[in-house]
Amino acid sequence: MRVTSPSRRRTAALVAGLLAVAALAAGCTSSTARTTGTSDGAGVIGVALPQSDDAQWARAGEALRDELTGRGYRVDLQFAAGDARTQGSQVQNMLTKGADAVVVAPLSVDDLDVALQTAVADGIPIVTFERALALPGAGFAAAVDPEALGRAQAQALLSDLPDAATDDDAPATPPRVAVLTGDDEDAWTVRRYDAAREVLDAAVADGRIEIVAGATIDDAATTGDDDATAAERRTRALLNPEETDPASPTAILALTDATTRGVVTALTTPLPDDATPSPAASGSPSSTPTASPSPGPDLDAELAGQVTVVGSGGDLATVQALRDGIVDATVFVDPRELAPWAADAVQALLDGDAPRVDGSEPAGLDGVPSATAGASVVRARDIESLLLDTGWLTADDLS
Repeated sequence: MRVTSPSRRRTAALVAGLLAVAALAAGCTSSTARTTGTSDGAGVIGVALPQSDDAQWARAGEALRDELTGRGYRVDLQFAAGDARTQGSQVQNMLTKGADAVVVAPLSVDDLDVALQTAVADGIPIVTFERALALPGAGFAAAVDPEALGRAQAQALLSDLPDAATDDDAPATPPRVAVLTGDDEDAWTVRRYDAAREVLDAAVADGRIEIVAGATIDDAATTGDDDATAAERRTRALLNPEETDPASPTAILALTDATTRGVVTALTTPLPDDATPSPAASGSPSSTPTASPSPGPDLDAELAGQVTVVGSGGDLATVQALRDGIVDATVFVDPRELAPWAADAVQALLDGDAPRVDGSEPAGLDGVPSATAGASVVRARDIESLLLDTGWLTADDLS
């Protein structure tokens, strides 16, 4: 009878274990073997959002984390600092570390393609959050319609401008409108801009307004260090009080949260005494600030008060400017409304069930099951009911 020593038994067991692991890995479609998450809260959910600088995304991250952890999941929450390639890498890393599902607000479909193909191959559920862009393999979209936002902003601006046809006090010349938006390579931004321009173009045709800046997406895009900084510089240049250009706008439509913050900064913050003026914007694509141009001179307070501004978002600075009459209106979507829909979809998809939907069909999602959150036009009189009573901000925040 052959006797096996304890050390040999341990060695044999180790070899057998390694062979079993190798056999399991051979059956996987990716480099990471993972335990599939379930609807009872087992597993890790990756959450990839564009940036933490916008209140919109910071609050979205908090709401998603709370909803998912409340169901027992662990959450890997990451922000991409506004960089699409960074977001692609973050999602890929989530999958490599074994995420069981991913909730993503896509900055770019192309930059997410490699990661999403990995998820599709491994059967990992993908939920699109807020930005209604069609993603390969997405099983659900908790969405905001960019066309609806753009139309709402343009209509809010037109309603606040004098109309010579109905207002005896309207100026002899139509209001001069500047349109500012974000990255012109962002499909979401382009869709929002196009929808806003459809509304504005009808007013141009009727002689109600004149577009003096931002007549094309190339000219409207505020490229630079970041959207907010570039929008601030562009606004100072457009409203330069030292210039006598009659094309200076009397109204500004800021189509993104970041550009709105930039406009607000230009209208409320004095420049240092040693700041160097930049040339006034002419309305041509080449006049849009690039790289790091010096900002224009400080705006005259009286001139700033004469500019009608409609913006986007519920950042504190934007709401304070709204309260103080610097901004006439902002279009706001509360991302917290979408967090329960996204979390419910994660649960359903992990359990192999169809997510519940609300019957909406946002453009650009190609039949992906969805739920949407509507936009509200917020004016100073609406701050309490829409932003304070809902807990988005507190009275102390605004004091």
